Amino acid sequence: MGKFFGAFFTAVVLSFYVFPVSFTFLPEALNSKMIVAGWGLGVFCWRSFRQHSVEISRIVLISGLLASIFSLWCLIAVTLAETYDMEYVSYIKSFLTWVLGAYGALAVMKFCTGKDDLFTLTKYLAIVSVAQCLLALLIDNVGAISSVVDSIFRFGQDFYKRGNRLYGIGCALDVAGVRFSAILLLIAHQIATNHKVGEKTVSISTFLTAFLIVSVIGAMISRTTMIGIALGLAYMALANMAVGRGGYVTSRQVRIFIVSFVILTIAIVLGTYLYESNREFHENLRFGFEGFFNWVETGEFRTGSTDHLETMWVWPDNPRTWLIGEGIVGVYETNSDIGYVNFIFYCGLVGMVIYSIYYIYNHLCLNEKYDRFVLLSVLMVALTFIIWAKVQTDIFFMDALLFCAAGDVKYFRR
Repeated sequence: MGKFFGAFFTAVVLSFYVFPVSFTFLPEALNSKMIVAGWGLGVFCWRSFRQHSVEISRIVLISGLLASIFSLWCLIAVTLAETYDMEYVSYIKSFLTWVLGAYGALAVMKFCTGKDDLFTLTKYLAIVSVAQCLLALLIDNVGAISSVVDSIFRFGQDFYKRGNRLYGIGCALDVAGVRFSAILLLIAHQIATNHKVGEKTVSISTFLTAFLIVSVIGAMISRTTMIGIALGLAYMALANMAVGRGGYVTSRQVRIFIVSFVILTIAIVLGTYLYESNREFHENLRFGFEGFFNWVETGEFRTGSTDHLETMWVWPDNPRTWLIGEGIVGVYETNSDIGYVNFIFYCGLVGMVIYSIYYIYNHLCLNEKYDRFVLLSVLMVALTFIIWAKVQTDIFFMDALLFCAAGDVKYFRR
């Protein structure tokens, strides 16, 4: 029973970190991520006091330096533009909140489960994602659950209801899609590289089922999840299609193929039944995979959101804006949700290059901490730049968690 409550508490804290929400009984400006970050700061100070030293990894220091440079450049950009929009000027504060929150979440995981390694982190992120997906369906179909969630948490659910969109707890729209995409990549990494996962039918079945649930329901919540699905499937295919020495197919590859086939078959049968018998599931599935339905029915792969995005590629008409920006950001100011457009209008190409270097470093530097991480790092870089073609967001929450989790390389200092 103690293990169950420890696992449950770990999942809750991790969810509050990855999917921040405000509470109706607390000030709206204070969200769950800040609370977890405050806990992380307390743990960090206590550990430093007991060790009589402050230990910060080189990766975190360099990443923080790049975040500070980006914030400073944004300050220069908005000062020259005389707009004083602090959206990204305060990015260093966001950086510190994410890092301290990750430190606090991993401290809870270590205390409750005894582990804070990559496998354990991925397992709990998968649990959180599956729980959010199932909860979204319950909120949509059970009024009592929706009322309880809405009475405790604040995260803009009135907007989601007006748009008839699925939501979990702090989990909706692009916020959900971006997080699901990053987590799907971590799940794919375990399936592709962790032999302990591939050699046990139960483990491979669990991770593949989680991947499938997050893919299908996650796409219903946010079609941005499709990016993570595509990259995750590509990762698993590249890692498991390669034959071994002498042209032999390993027993691990055979096991993964058989388990995948069985799970996919069950999912297709169940999905077909629900699609034909349940109106809500029918509409949500068509929404989540609208592009594929349009491709089958009309021969053209397109969605309403992609058609709308095509009208949002709005570029500056003068060299000064291209270089240093106009200090404006957001759809109401730039008439665009697209990340590249908003970064250029806010801080110009100079700022966007600094921000890009920051993320490239964050993703690629993890190669020295984790074994067989190169392909995942490259795919995380790809995920970041693909997402920017849709919305101005980031996946630094994942980098922060990976900075704080236990690494594979012994000389790496946390």
